[in-house]
Amino acid sequence: MGKYDRIDKFGIEKMEKAEYQKRQDYVLKKCKCPACPTYVAGDSPTGYCYPLIGTSKKIQWEKDCVCQTCAIYKEYELTHTFYCTRCSQVCQALKVEGISDQGGGG
Repeated sequence: MGKYDRIDKFGIEKMEKAEYQKRQDYVLKKCKCPACPTYVAGDSPTGYCYPLIGTSKKIQWEKDCVCQTCAIYKEYELTHTFYCTRCSQVCQALKVEGISDQGGGG
């Protein structure tokens, strides 16, 4: 498994546009975000873990996160939380990988 495979849990790097849209629709259908204490009613679209959805435009405060109980989180073996305010799985993973791959030196 390569570095990008660890980051791109949804496999978008290898997808055609139609497949990307189909997978996004699937994520939105299964998304548990509207049941989350952090969610603000009327915010759309949800499925914040999916690349290019973006963060919420309405959520101002993080409360409790239900990401780890979501079927999408489990199915795709996601590793982060608060996608609604912190950015998608790919975005958060890149931030972590980027920091850890910089190496030491001083």
